[in-house]
Amino acid sequence: MKLNKLIQLYIKKFNKVGLNNPLNEIRYLIKEKINLPLLKQITEDNIILKNKEEIKIKNILNRRLKREPVDRILNKKEFRTIKLNLNKYTFSPRPETEILLDIIVKNKIAPKKILELGTGSGAISIALLKEFPNSKVIATDINIKAIELAKKNAIKNKVIDQISFICCNWLDSFVNSDFDLIVANPPYIKTEVIKDLDPEVKYHDPLIALDGGEDGLVAYNKIITALNPLLKCDTIILFEIGYDQGEKVSNLMRESEIMYVKVFEDYSKKPRFVLGTNKKNLISY
Repeated sequence: MKLNKLIQLYIKKFNKVGLNNPLNEIRYLIKEKINLPLLKQITEDNIILKNKEEIKIKNILNRRLKREPVDRILNKKEFRTIKLNLNKYTFSPRPETEILLDIIVKNKIAPKKILELGTGSGAISIALLKEFPNSKVIATDINIKAIELAKKNAIKNKVIDQISFICCNWLDSFVNSDFDLIVANPPYIKTEVIKDLDPEVKYHDPLIALDGGEDGLVAYNKIITALNPLLKCDTIILFEIGYDQGEKVSNLMRESEIMYVKVFEDYSKKPRFVLGTNKKNLISY
């Protein structure tokens, strides 16, 4: 079968199920699956696929038609400057989470010892170590399969010597703390909302990484309550949050005597990050 004929066939199928940018997705999946460069796909009109190639391509394109995300089909994702492997136990990192790194860099926070709660694929921790190569990270996750993958990603990105992993639920394994920075992107979606999410999310991201409980704040409550006795005066806490949770998470921090709190916006100008500390001059308003 000619490649162009197959592509046109699947563009129609992708459009029928409401997938955006079908040509880009199709060409990218073909490139990744049979190692056929994009330039060659575009400039050579008469590429004839071998039978095995056609079967491979149709298989992955049919998976996408069923709304399986591209990164899940390929089991890999790029995040900031790093390349990550994924598995079914880990949340697929989103581009907006990169803003969390930008907040740290732009506010001239230079952490030496970092704690990440709920590391998943290790995206945030590994990206932080690329920004701050002299730092050390402890990364936690409740799922041992996620920890195992994060270790592999740390090795892949050459930061394994700077990062330690603990399998635990949030702060349950910590009785004291000397961290300069604590970061987390916990589950924040209200349970009742999950059924309305896109199929790519609700069927392919792990539920434990999505479900924030009835009010979406269960994880924040647990983390912030446990934080207070562990904090140094100059420890900075940085959360990713839901777009409607800025005030609620800020209040939780203040109620736990985290005195200085600032909310940051995402690319769409929605409040999506909350930073807190007990040392006033660490953040600018």
